[in-house]
Amino acid sequence: METQSYIHDMSKEGVSIIKDMIHTKTIHALTTEINKIRKIIMTKVSKMERPLKTYSDIAERQLGRLDYRCGFTADVFHKTADPIIQIIKKLSPDIDFNHYWGAIPSQGGSGPTDMHRDVYPILNKTEGVNLGALDLMLPPYYFTVLIPLVEITKENGPTEFIKGSHLEPIVDESSAEIFSPLLQPGDIVIFEGRTLHRGSPNKTAHEKLMAYITFTATWYFDQTFVANNYLFNESDF
Repeated sequence: METQSYIHDMSKEGVSIIKDMIHTKTIHALTTEINKIRKIIMTKVSKMERPLKTYSDIAERQLGRLDYRCGFTADVFHKTADPIIQIIKKLSPDIDFNHYWGAIPSQGGSGPTDMHRDVYPILNKTEGVNLGALDLMLPPYYFTVLIPLVEITKENGPTEFIKGSHLEPIVDESSAEIFSPLLQPGDIVIFEGRTLHRGSPNKTAHEKLMAYITFTATWYFDQTFVANNYLFNESDF
């Protein structure tokens, strides 16, 4: 995809797809490393009451839909992130970003998540998923990059987006058009933290495995990592 194309898509729609971004060998390497992380996590989690309490490093918002952000220290994660970092810099050149990896293995039969934005309102003066004027005035300061490690089909639960919602303080979800991109391993989806989105249900008997990278402005207060306890230490991996 031409640089101007994905910049245009992000500015107008709040979400952009880049096809064949990641080589097949890298997809396999990412899957191998994430499965190593998963083995360590599940040894502990399988003995706990489910759905899992929300921690800063692992959460289970729907039974069977884990989201974990720990153990991503292998070199393949750094190498995969490098070209994506350059894309993020082009999308928001005036912002300095931090980033972290995560993975969401969604088991067959797992339910959907609620429609949400990834950012918290800067002044915390709006209700629900609504944003204030200040939130919309800021340049893009939060991005998520989805990296499917299996084919994403209508049946196993594509991520659903409301295009253009990053520009609107209030969105009528009942009448909004839903964009549900179908993807192959190697494709990536980049979306703004202000874009409304949700995970749709996995209606198959097979797991859907998705990795992601989250980019946040260095000044952004990411409540994800301070509001809760940690279940793991990096020395566990």
